[in-house]
Amino acid sequence: MRRFLLLPILILAACAATPHQPAAAPRWHTVLVAGDDSLPVWDNATQRMMTLLGPQASVRRFSDRGRGAERADPGGVLRAIAGLRPGPGEGCLVFMTMHGAPGQGLIFAPAGLGLPPALLDRALSQGCGEAPTVAILSGCYTGIYAAAPVARPNRIILTAARPDRPSFGCGAGEVLTVYDECLLQALGSDALGQAALWRKVASVTNACVSRREQALRVQPSEPQASFGDQVGSLAVR
Repeated sequence: MRRFLLLPILILAACAATPHQPAAAPRWHTVLVAGDDSLPVWDNATQRMMTLLGPQASVRRFSDRGRGAERADPGGVLRAIAGLRPGPGEGCLVFMTMHGAPGQGLIFAPAGLGLPPALLDRALSQGCGEAPTVAILSGCYTGIYAAAPVARPNRIILTAARPDRPSFGCGAGEVLTVYDECLLQALGSDALGQAALWRKVASVTNACVSRREQALRVQPSEPQASFGDQVGSLAVR
């Protein structure tokens, strides 16, 4: 079994809410990225996410394995995020999954180029502005994105691991990484209910990851999350 990085994902929602009332999920403007062609696990995750989003979402999918997707080079991905521009009642969703490296976060293969938090923050600011945003970054050492400058009041940031920890599940024969499988199960679960918040998704995902890693007898990856004050009550659907 190899260590893996999941390139996180970003989701923006555009409705305000009272502290006790969930904010309705917006129509998503979405960028999905599988940034490594060495295994199918990352493409499997972005394809499943696209299915969960449904036909109302506006989606651009990037992959190093082709299959009808745009090439997953960092420049093209960042330009796509910077061009999302959601309108009223709309939001941004960016989901990136791939390998990661200590101090660098997500790593695009085969070029081996990292994604510095400052560049991701700049693209999100240009493309999404103050719109509600959910960023899911799945991969080893991706906890570096759950703090400033990426963490902002209008953003939810979910990452697969602490800044100093790997995540797991990208070995030969695997269908999904551990984090991606737990995340997608949580997002697709009817048990969450129609008013479930992203906080609940993070909690359910992290509990699932913990159970899986205990069974594997590996060091806990400890997925990280940041919930901005403006989107703390954002609903999933």
